[in-house]
Amino acid sequence: MLNSINSRIIGLTIALLFTLGIVVTSFATLAFYHDKELIVAGNNASIAAFERQINTDIAELEKNALDLSVMGEVYFQKGKQLDVGEYFTQEILHNYPNSMGNGIYFKPYKVHADQRISCIHAVWEENREIGLLPSCQNSTFDYFGQHWYTEIIEDLNAGQHVSWVKPYRSTQLGILMTTVGAGIYDQNQLVGMATVDWEIGTILKAILQIKPTPNSFVLFADKVNNYVIATTEPGIDNNLIMGQSLDNIKWYSDQLKDGVSFDYQGVTYIPYIKQLNNGLFLIVNVPLFELFHNAVHHLSVLLSVLLICTLVIVSLLYIVLRRNINQPISTLTEIARRISQGDLDKDIQLDKPSELAQLASAFNKMKTDIKTQMIELARISNEKEKMASELAIAKNIQASALPTDFPQDNRFEVFASMTPARSVGGDFYDFFPIDENHYAFVMADVSGKGITAALYMMSAKTAIKNMLQAGYPLEEAINRANDSLCDNHAGGMFVTAFIGVLDLKTGQVQYINAGHCAPLVKKQTVYEEVNTNLNLVLGALPEHQYTSGSFMLEDNNRLFLYTDGVTEAQTKTMKMFGTERLQNALNKKNLSLAATLEQVHKSIKAFIKGAPQFDDITMMVIEFHQQK
Repeated sequence: MLNSINSRIIGLTIALLFTLGIVVTSFATLAFYHDKELIVAGNNASIAAFERQINTDIAELEKNALDLSVMGEVYFQKGKQLDVGEYFTQEILHNYPNSMGNGIYFKPYKVHADQRISCIHAVWEENREIGLLPSCQNSTFDYFGQHWYTEIIEDLNAGQHVSWVKPYRSTQLGILMTTVGAGIYDQNQLVGMATVDWEIGTILKAILQIKPTPNSFVLFADKVNNYVIATTEPGIDNNLIMGQSLDNIKWYSDQLKDGVSFDYQGVTYIPYIKQLNNGLFLIVNVPLFELFHNAVHHLSVLLSVLLICTLVIVSLLYIVLRRNINQPISTLTEIARRISQGDLDKDIQLDKPSELAQLASAFNKMKTDIKTQMIELARISNEKEKMASELAIAKNIQASALPTDFPQDNRFEVFASMTPARSVGGDFYDFFPIDENHYAFVMADVSGKGITAALYMMSAKTAIKNMLQAGYPLEEAINRANDSLCDNHAGGMFVTAFIGVLDLKTGQVQYINAGHCAPLVKKQTVYEEVNTNLNLVLGALPEHQYTSGSFMLEDNNRLFLYTDGVTEAQTKTMKMFGTERLQNALNKKNLSLAATLEQVHKSIKAFIKGAPQFDDITMMVIEFHQQK
């Protein structure tokens, strides 16, 4: 029955048609389930990307408030010069363009005994210039009765590091906004706050436009304080529900889980739940039928197209097999062998049959595309190698700028380490002799990251070292170094630094603290914080006069210096490592200098539990040996 070529071709065609039908149906079914997974993952990814962006803005605004609070403390403790406070407030706002404005607000009669109202507030004006709030300038802004002030003060008194207030509408601008605040302290006493205003109206508009399917709806709310900010649920007036309890949302419950369907008004929904870092949350509810409607339609279209294509292919195959195509196939086989061996220069010349001629044309195009892709891949590879080389050079420059040859003198020992948050960081340390009996040490932090911060770091390091080794007294040396940095101001950057000079005979440490973390001293068995005089950061204000202080080290006393990357290391829930945990880590064992720094690193790593490192971690420890 199948002895003839024609019958064998017919039998082969039918068998192939049946087999391809099964394969196509299986493929289409698998594609359907894959489409469902992609739809769910795609919606989740797009909403998660929106969530990450908002959380990034939240973290940046909190950093803004914390930076401003540090500047507020410097302003309060160093003479309360109004022009300095205004400069700080405007300069910090310039570095954080995403905020509406920021300010420092003091408790009654804290700045001046006869002045109840004392505030400085910088705002972005319509022309994107930075101005000052007139009611703060003329002391007429009675902010003590403002709800944001009372909420933040209450949270700060309760021990919170930063505080977010409930979203509210500005009485002056009529826009939806919120405020984050951080405390300003003097001798550990709360004297005021630094605030940053954030307009959430534009974010709210973007949230309310999230609509993966026609009948999807969104809920934006505060779970902690139990109120609704906005919703697009049909049948609910958003203006009436705003600020109301979550109990008014019939479908909502605390047991609602991300990706776990629920039924509401006869419709099954899939919720996408995203928690923001300031306590707010976002829920996007998508009808299950609409979510996979496109996948069902895609399955139908794909199955139809594949079955039609199968019929066409099998029919064409039947026609081709009926003809004598041995020579064209041999020709194509030979060309394919050459391509596999890398011969991409010779074109295929084949005119008939037409199907194989088209295949030959496709081979020619494929060869051209392969050659083009190889050239493009080579170009991209060269660019990546060049970029990697430049970053490696920058990293080597930074590493070479930090001393690693730690002196082993019978009068003192030094050990230090720096772990950057990126390939190139902004922290630095230094230690060097001034004369036979005096040794200088520096711990500093540039306000930035990356290559620019590293270059500014080198300028600061060089300026400080050159002035001290030139023989200038400490105060004059730092005054000159500050003027040099101001002359080379780099886009709003400044440097916090602790500079000390150790008298190797007496153990006296003369120092200048330019807005930096106070060091810790171990005199008996535990480390305690040194109460230092706080000066203005370096590079912020030219011709500023810095004042020094001093304290004594006795035999075998240790001095520990660090940057804020140590105490401000954060978990994924934004909890900070803090000074108390640092002291606990230092006091665990009586270790060598290197082992002491390694113990702190291990404690930080165990605390953050895999959270990313947001800031450089730099430490130095010095042990003094009194000569008998």
